[in-house]
Amino acid sequence: MTHASIYVAGTAVSLLLDYMDQAGLSLPAFRSRLEGLKATPRMPIATWWDILAELERAHPVPALGIRIGAVTHAHHIGMLGYLGIYSETQVQALMRFSRFQRLLHNMAPSKVYVEGDDLFVWWDPAAGISPLSSDEVLVSGLITLIRRHGVDPDAAPHLVEFPQPQPADTSAYEAFFKCPVVFGREALAVRLPARNMNQPVRTSDPHLMSLLEQQAEAMLQELPDRDALLKRLRHHISMSLQDGTPEFGEVAARMGMAERTLYRYLQERGLRYKVILNELRFQLARDYMQDPKLSLPEIALLLGYAEQSAFSRAFKEWSGETPASYRRVRAGNPPVSTSRA
Repeated sequence: MTHASIYVAGTAVSLLLDYMDQAGLSLPAFRSRLEGLKATPRMPIATWWDILAELERAHPVPALGIRIGAVTHAHHIGMLGYLGIYSETQVQALMRFSRFQRLLHNMAPSKVYVEGDDLFVWWDPAAGISPLSSDEVLVSGLITLIRRHGVDPDAAPHLVEFPQPQPADTSAYEAFFKCPVVFGREALAVRLPARNMNQPVRTSDPHLMSLLEQQAEAMLQELPDRDALLKRLRHHISMSLQDGTPEFGEVAARMGMAERTLYRYLQERGLRYKVILNELRFQLARDYMQDPKLSLPEIALLLGYAEQSAFSRAFKEWSGETPASYRRVRAGNPPVSTSRA
């Protein structure tokens, strides 16, 4: 079976070229390589990571990805950028960003949802974690487009979360985003003020938007489905949880694949079986805990844990809180406080 590679649109390379022009960087050999990549519809994600790393070595400045993302204009991300700047409101722009994200890259599906006063943009970590520089470009580019085309040129998120370890110097992040920035989190995520995201996009064009959306739908249909095997893997892991913690070989057999083949598939995409298993368990745990009829021991069994204590330890590692606390807070009941002597 042939599986499509993880890709990034070639238009993203033009962003690096424009940054180099702005920063006064010559680097003729590197520039020549970028010019060649710019002409390709899509490039492997590993190539994108490689050219970012090469630029970092040649131009070692703190938070380079943030600086690159700050140069972003709609044309740097192709159709996805135009869908955003011609939407009526910023919420609509973000929803289209999530829906058509595969026109830019297929590394990690994104979700846009409201939680309290925040509008979350969240990237699924199940496909693996990108280098920090790549995530920097993505998130700072998104915020830059919001500032360029929204009504507030100083728009700031409430919080930005990165899954990578914290760098020694975080001042550039907070200066750019104008909000707290945390590292070592579950996934790449941005919390935006939901009220502000309902504001209009200054460059809105409903008629052009309608035409572009039709074109984007057609383009989306032509893209390969890179997630098909990963979806199968997650499905078979989920089915195997009922019999306890599923072993890699057992799941490969259920899928009708040789262990070596499945291992190579994951390795080529920077994925690890244990990470996928734990992320699926965490996702299912959160879903199950929304059902008040399910007790914590029952949820532990559904997730393949022989004892509730093992589930509780794992959940605290994933979320930073116990299952009981997590469920209590999301049910609207604050944790019970204890006085100190």
